[in-house]
Amino acid sequence: MTSERINKLDINKDNIQGNIWPGVPKLHEFFLFFNITSERRFRRDLKTLIPLITTANDAVKFHEQIRQNKTEVPSGEAKSEVIPLTGVNLALSAKGLKKLFKDDKDKLRSGNFLGGMLADLQGGVAGGEGRDNPDDWEAKFKPEVEGQYIDGVILVTGRSEQTARAKLRKVKYIFVGYFGFTSSIKELFIEYGHVRPDPNSSNEHFGYRDLISQPQLEGLDPAPKGKYEPPLVPPGYIITNADQEPVGQPDWATDGSFLVFRKLKQLVPEFNKWLDDTAPKHHLTTEQLSARLMGRWKSGAPMFLTPCEDDPSLADCNNFDFQPGNNQEKCPFAAHIRKCRPRGDVKDKNTSSMMRRGIPYGDEVTKEEHDQQTTKKERGMLFLCYQSNIANGFRRVQEQWCNKNTFPPLKRSITGPPGPGADPICGQPNGPDPFVMGLCDGQNDNIHVDLKCCVIPKGGEYFFSPSIKALTNIAKQSAK
Repeated sequence: MTSERINKLDINKDNIQGNIWPGVPKLHEFFLFFNITSERRFRRDLKTLIPLITTANDAVKFHEQIRQNKTEVPSGEAKSEVIPLTGVNLALSAKGLKKLFKDDKDKLRSGNFLGGMLADLQGGVAGGEGRDNPDDWEAKFKPEVEGQYIDGVILVTGRSEQTARAKLRKVKYIFVGYFGFTSSIKELFIEYGHVRPDPNSSNEHFGYRDLISQPQLEGLDPAPKGKYEPPLVPPGYIITNADQEPVGQPDWATDGSFLVFRKLKQLVPEFNKWLDDTAPKHHLTTEQLSARLMGRWKSGAPMFLTPCEDDPSLADCNNFDFQPGNNQEKCPFAAHIRKCRPRGDVKDKNTSSMMRRGIPYGDEVTKEEHDQQTTKKERGMLFLCYQSNIANGFRRVQEQWCNKNTFPPLKRSITGPPGPGADPICGQPNGPDPFVMGLCDGQNDNIHVDLKCCVIPKGGEYFFSPSIKALTNIAKQSAK
């Protein structure tokens, strides 16, 4: 990429909220969901909050501090301890923005966002593609009265639970204070996520290493070094109104991003039992079947580069593109990483890009759960992703790619009917369609295996994360 191209992008890292890019580093994260009770007081309190918001520049500095600390600890120049860094970001739902923007010209151009997640993703809607079961959703995510609607969410992160809770108290005081009659918001509920304890701190609850491959943005990230690594992505696919953004938004929305929040319950003991029961039927070990589901071994090593056994030295490797794509011996077409980021399987590699920022929630599997192979305590993933267009990003990946048996396209002649199958990790069943996944068994024969749904959506919402400038202007405007 030329310096002229980089300069043309002119990305203001002091104007972008830091969790969009490069991501706010965290070991603990609180999500404060709220309803705006007083538009006037909310603008007043927002003005106080803005200096606490972590920008992209702030997040870059946080990452550098952490990197520096890691290099100093082995040499004895610093104590091995968690750096007390905290972060704050804010996002607003369509209902929240409607309270703050009265003019239709300021309305965001996104039907999915304006209608909300439940209406967009619930199954059984004529002509719709959603497969969420509303009965599985927690009541707090589907309120039926005005005062309970989710108007926004404040993200508070920390390197320790103590520091994150302290920052959360500070943020809540800004909006709520000591007296109810001075508050500007009603706290609806709080979700809490945290990384798993060592040695699983980089893994989600099924045991896979997470967040290995993210879009690298032109003008912000270094160019990939590997021949087959995904190329740099124009930032407009993540950041609104940036270069090459596919759907222009009102000027006030520049340097923002749409945030998708999903609470996903994971049935870990049941998932492990399914692996143990299914693998030997197809001449596979549990580890080999597990790798076929994800497309990576538990270490993170891509199956495409090491199809027969794990190679932890490749844990961070992204130098592959699933080509040639005329067989699935090295990696199933329906493997999770291939469904969500198909690389060479599709011509357009950028439009559906999204930045994932999820964090696990819940406790570790207990001995009782392990022995009985049944979930007793809830755990899962608080899934977050950012994109400039929900329909092209999260919505397409979930509904068109992960859920459908026919994606990636043009593979049915290889796999046989019904095609590659569903994503075995986050795909959703849709009877009477078969809930299966195609793969090569231990004898390299193409087969389909019946899947067990072990990830259950419990709720969520669509939000927009405005720029610092936009938030400042919202705070300045008088209530109408």
